[in-house]
Amino acid sequence: MSPVEQSPVTWRPVRDGVYVTTLEPASVNCGLVVGSVGALLVDTGSSPEQGAALRASVGTVTDVPLRHAVLTHHHWDHAFGLAAFPDIETIGHETVAATLTSESGRTTAQEHGLQEVAVPSTAVSVIAARDLGGLHVEIGHFGPGHTGGDLAVLVPEPGVLFAGDLVEQGGPPQVDETTSMRNWPRVMESLLSLCKPDTVVIPGHGDAVDAHFISWEGTGLDAIHGQCEWLVGQGVAAADAYDHPDLQWPWDETWVRQAIAQAYAELAASGVTPSVRTLPIQALPRD
Repeated sequence: MSPVEQSPVTWRPVRDGVYVTTLEPASVNCGLVVGSVGALLVDTGSSPEQGAALRASVGTVTDVPLRHAVLTHHHWDHAFGLAAFPDIETIGHETVAATLTSESGRTTAQEHGLQEVAVPSTAVSVIAARDLGGLHVEIGHFGPGHTGGDLAVLVPEPGVLFAGDLVEQGGPPQVDETTSMRNWPRVMESLLSLCKPDTVVIPGHGDAVDAHFISWEGTGLDAIHGQCEWLVGQGVAAADAYDHPDLQWPWDETWVRQAIAQAYAELAASGVTPSVRTLPIQALPRD
């Protein structure tokens, strides 16, 4: 799909006042929360043109004005549509602007045909809330996980949680150089604390899930980090970790090897490196 050829945006109801749509080419889930006096978008699509189509589609759902757009994190498929919203409040974690305008951020933008990338107008460090009239939205950061600047968006009254790519149903949770394999499981525990038994969880990609899925994914992430920590203590190099005979890994090999590399890098950055294991040396008796 070229940047100017956008498929129609179709919103699917999740709960009263809450909708979701899935945008290609990355199959990213974007959300819409509609109150009596205002509406809020969750994520903005992968290009300014897609952001504009997303914005225009709000009018097919409601007559109330769009007042806010929240980025769950900085990745291109969630953030590069932000330029279509210059006149409303756009919200991101306090690290997102610097990440988007960094050298690697500019390189990613150019790879997707953009010379400039818009940044959020409002920075959130830990928590924020917005009242849409009859519905309020809670926006929270629980520490580094999928990226260093993930935001989760909770709509408490109807019971919907937009988790961004902290939760992935369409495939393994994605890892890059900004991922914290150590803290991601702790973030999942925080997401669980937001959920009631009937809460609908909208992942960044894939079908809606529930709290049990968050627990399952968090357990897998915790296992990977814990096993890597153990392997480092045993003096096993990252290149040999996946094939260790005493361990089993969740998800597919290609993804797990990437997660192992990131976990090892994170452990090394904290001062934990594989120890060099040697044979014990004993003094030989003299004649």
